[in-house]
Amino acid sequence: MKILVALSFLLTVVSAEVFSRCQIVHAIKNSKLIDFTQYSVADWVCMASHESSYNTLAVNYQRGSDGKIWSADYGIFQINSKWWCVDTMFPFGANGCHVNCNSFLTNNADLQPSIDCAAIIVQQQGMEAWTSWVNNCKGKWIAYYSWCV
Repeated sequence: MKILVALSFLLTVVSAEVFSRCQIVHAIKNSKLIDFTQYSVADWVCMASHESSYNTLAVNYQRGSDGKIWSADYGIFQINSKWWCVDTMFPFGANGCHVNCNSFLTNNADLQPSIDCAAIIVQQQGMEAWTSWVNNCKGKWIAYYSWCV
């Protein structure tokens, strides 16, 4: 049984797409996210760093006070299933981005579903929708997040 669990974990790690900071910088610079001029490329990259460590397959579950899972955050921007997407585990979310949560999980360079939904979130709530951005990026010197060679 231990071997099966270890093999399963290894396959997950091998298939995960963890981008470099510069790959994220380039993806954001070539996306609609730069249209939100009140936020810089560094804001987006800083947020992605603190949300997922640039891992496109990151999933984090939120539990209620009773210990039951009530939502999950998906992908590089950790987009929440309660408000922005739905899937078989969370079929009753508000689905503000009109998308399946699994579309945010990718092991290739296609970040478009995550970028499209992040644009909707920012349009409605600003980057304050991401607590990690508020705590780690907002009002701080973060220019180095957008520096690439």
